[in-house]
Parts: sequence; C-alpha cells; structure tokens
Amino acid sequence: MSDQDALETAVAHYLEVVAIDEVMLNVAHLSEHDRYQASGGIERAAELVADAADEIGLDDVAITRFPADGATRWWSFWAPTAWTPLVARLEVRGERAGAVVVDHALQPLSLASYSAPTPPGGICAPLAFLDTRAHDSNLAGAVCVIGRRAFARHELSDIAAAGAVGLVTDAPCRRLSPNDEARGRIELEPDSPLFAFSVTSSELQRLRACAEIGARAHVVIVLDRSASMPVVTATLPGTDAEELWMTAHLCHPRPGANDNASGVAALLGVAAAHARSRRAEAKWGTHKTLRFLWGPEFVGTAAILHRHTTHEEARSPSAAINLDMVGEDQTVCGGPFVVERNPDCQPSLIGPLAEHVVSDVFALTRSQGGGWRRAPFMGFSDHALFADPRVGCPAVHLCHTTDRFNHSAADTLDKISPAEMRRASAAGAALAQIAAGEHETARPLLARILSDWCAREHAAARQLAGRYREAESGSWSAGLLQHARRQCAWMHRLLDGASSARVDTRARAGGSPRLLGRWRGPFNARAMMAELPRTSRAALMGLIDLDRRKHALLLNFAIRADGSRTTAEIVRDTSYAMGSPIADDLARTLLDALRESGWADLVSPGDDREGAS
Repeated sequence: MSDQDALETAVAHYLEVVAIDEVMLNVAHLSEHDRYQASGGIERAAELVADAADEIGLDDVAITRFPADGATRWWSFWAPTAWTPLVARLEVRGERAGAVVVDHALQPLSLASYSAPTPPGGICAPLAFLDTRAHDSNLAGAVCVIGRRAFARHELSDIAAAGAVGLVTDAPCRRLSPNDEARGRIELEPDSPLFAFSVTSSELQRLRACAEIGARAHVVIVLDRSASMPVVTATLPGTDAEELWMTAHLCHPRPGANDNASGVAALLGVAAAHARSRRAEAKWGTHKTLRFLWGPEFVGTAAILHRHTTHEEARSPSAAINLDMVGEDQTVCGGPFVVERNPDCQPSLIGPLAEHVVSDVFALTRSQGGGWRRAPFMGFSDHALFADPRVGCPAVHLCHTTDRFNHSAADTLDKISPAEMRRASAAGAALAQIAAGEHETARPLLARILSDWCAREHAAARQLAGRYREAESGSWSAGLLQHARRQCAWMHRLLDGASSARVDTRARAGGSPRLLGRWRGPFNARAMMAELPRTSRAALMGLIDLDRRKHALLLNFAIRADGSRTTAEIVRDTSYAMGSPIADDLARTLLDALRESGWADLVSPGDDREGAS
C-alpha cells in the first residue's frame, strides 16, 4: 500500500467509525441549554459533556470550576460574572395595538445576556419609542422601544443616562432579511443597569403602536448568581510527553445548534472515534497525548492554558485543532466548510496537512454535495489564543464562517447536516491522528503534500499579483510573490527537520524603530480596546462592527508586534497573509490603537524587553 493510499485509508476509516447518531443526539441535547459563560445552563452542559467523555472511555475526565466573580483573571482575560435567568417575562397590552408577551423560557434569545434584574414582583413602566437622540427623548423610568437601525446609532450608556430602565429591540439580525421572524442575540455589559429584550420585527411594530397609545409594560426578571465557569478536559494518553490539543467552545444561549453545539458534539465524535479505533486495533494509537477541551470561548481556554503553562512540569501543546460552527447545512445556511490556517508568521506543517485531509474527506463524500475552501488566519475563535507568539503553538480552525442564522434564535437543530457533522468529526479525527504522529505518514508523502500545497500557493500568489499589479507601483505584487517563495522555503525547512521556521527577523529597515507588544499571555482585543479613551474606543468598535475583517487585521498586526518588524513591515506582511493591500488610513488607525492603549510601543532594534499589559 502506498503512503497516499494509507492516508486515504485513515480518512475513510474515520468517516466509517464516526457514530453520527450519537453526534447528532449530543447536538440536540446541548441545544436545550442556555450556555451563558457562567450559568446553570453551561454547568448542565458541562456535565453532559463530561458524562459522554466518561462513557467514551477517555482518561482524566474532569470539570474544572473556575470563579465566576468578574475579578479573577488569566493574563488579560477576566472571569465572567455568574448570571442565570430564572424568570424573564415582558407583557404589554394595548387596547387597539394588541398584546405582546415575551417569555424567555418559551422564546430563546429573548432576554439579553447580563440583563439587570427587576425588584421583587417586577416593575410596571411606560413604553417610550426612541428614534432621535436619547437625551432629547422622555426615557426617564421608561422601557425604551428602539428599532435595529436606531439601536446601531445609540450608545447603551446614553439610553441608561437618559433614565431608561430597560429596552426592547429587534436588533441585530444582520444576516437575516427584515422579514425573517427570528430574535437576534443581544449582549449587555455585566454591570449594566439596564435589562433588554430581543423581539421580532412584527413584535416591535406592535410595541411601537402600544407606546404611541401610552401602554405600559410589566417586566419580571429573576436571576441566580451562584454558578461557576466550568471547563471540561479529558485525554487519550500517547506514548510521549507532547500533547496535541483539540478545542470546542461550550458557551452560547440556546439553541446555538451550529454555534457551537456542533463543534462540541463533533469533538466528542472525534474522541469517540479515536477511543473505538484504539480498542479495535492498536495501530490507531498516537505518540502525542490528545487533550480535549470544552469550555467558554476564549476565557475558558485562557484559564486552562494559563494553568497548564504556568505549572512547573507542564508543557505547552505542540499544536492545536479548533472546531467551531462545523455542522451547518450548506444549502440552507449559505457557506462552505472552511479550513482557517495558522498564521503564516508561525509556519507549521499542520496547515497543509489539514487542507489535504479535508480535501480527502470531501472527495470521499462528494455525492453528498457541498464544498470547502481555505482561509487566512482571522482569529474569531479559541485558536486565536494559541497564535500569539507568547504561546507559540500552531493552531488550525475547522469551521463555517458564513451562516445567516448565526447569533439568532433560528440557529436550530434543523439547520444541522448529519453529513457535514460526519465530515467535521472525521476530518478532525484523521488530522489528529496524523499530527499526533503515530500514523506513519512517511516523509515522501509529506513531501508530495507540501509540493502540491506550494504549487497552489504560487498559483494563488500569481493570480493576486495580477489583480493588484498597479498597487504601490507594482511593488506590492512583487513582494507578494517573494513572500510566497519564502513561505514555501520555510515549510520545506520544517519538512527537513528544522525545529522552527519562524520568520527571519533580519534588520530589513536599518535602524528604524520596531513595534513591540507589551501585554502578557495571548492577545485579547477586547481588553486592549477597554484601555482606549472612550472616543477612540467607540471609533474602533464602530469600524469593527461594520466589518469584522478589521478585527482580524488588528489581531494579525498584534501577533507580529514582537519587536522584529517596523510598523510598515507589519502592515506589508499582514497584507500578504490576507491576500490584498491594506489602506494606509485603516492601518494607521489600528496601529495607533495598539499604541494609544499602551499595549504596544516603538523600540530600537534589538530591544525586546517584554512589558506587562
């Protein structure tokens, strides 16, 4: 059997051994729980996952319960605040406008995260429609009724300052058409004095009519603040000390079927497939220990990673695989399966291997339709924590990035494709098998995979160079082609056994100052933005709200701020990674934010002293 046949056999094996009925049942069970980051719902979901891990036969199954006090922190990541809604109900009755009743127990996502409680027995307050400036409206003691467009223009702090006790809106639902009757997710700050309800567009119109005739709202919100922040971990031991980590975030208000019950269930499917294979045949073991992690997005991974990397005998993972939103029905939800690469400033063979494995998975399941694509590092999920050079762990991300039902009550089980869940679980399992080292992927096969990958990279670079041949008088296109050649050279160094192929930090701009990040641990964009003056913070968040790609650019700038590059080099290298030139004013805004926040500053060449954030 050839090396290529052996690899295809491994992929086919996991497509066969994944127990898709169990995987789908886990998606269904998880979707029943409100999985706020520190809540009774996520506690129950964590117990469900831990019970499943025990039943699978994983080792070291544990639920670590971290404080949910809003004060504990791991690097720059703050613990969430415990928040479990027990009762959340809004009722409005107008003589001619009709009644509107919103009950969180019956209507998922109807209560905004971190809404403030009402006094015992609730409140009865007038409705006030807001379509102008908050301080020009009579909001004192009222429940503000505000449409999604006006909501996007107003600061919640202004609504609170105007005296409102709460608000009702049909925001955000950006991916849904105006006629879609689905509630969108709303998030308040943990210390918000307001409550908020998410309603459908038709409900909002009835509420506006009620406000016009002077109707009042009766609101009851009862909260529990006793939950912890649970993180579930488990292992399948390998034969040496190195570890490969696999992550999927557990948090999301119900139903959250694709985001991210799908990733959690798929990772359980990966673990079960490996456990079954090990019991059936010894050859399916791995050199590296497989460590599985299910917890709140970003902060749960940060807590475990901090504890692990600061332990005297612990070692950082050698690589990581993240599964987030992996199960959508492509014909309904609107997007292909995506392999998001590790940052190209930290080259690793896991990227080409992931693309090869996913390509094989889709080739073997082509009769089921759907497609996949490659994407540059964007960092919108837990894999971003591993990307920071302070962690230095190559991580790939398996996901769907386009889902028009995301962050809405329409993210339900009927949008999940069993075929896609099988693909995600099999791809994750096969990639883990290869990356963990026991599947004897011979060097000739790796060489062929890398050769094909480099050929695609050169072809893509030539295409982009043609598209942007006029940019910067042709220098950008020339630099992109050189970048592609250098990237492939680094990858071949890894194939030849080099322990590292990190970007050459030679002085390319003489004695020009370099940008050096001053934070500790993985980069945390939210914490960085919190350090900005209010005006700058609002401007930056406005940019990001309009286009999430700008958040990805900020993260890409940050992970390159290691003291080896000028700001111009950071922008240039990021533009090559993202596949297009970056506008000077946008780059300046993002880099200025890093410096204004105090999270980065310019240093002389060779000055790599690390500062605290």
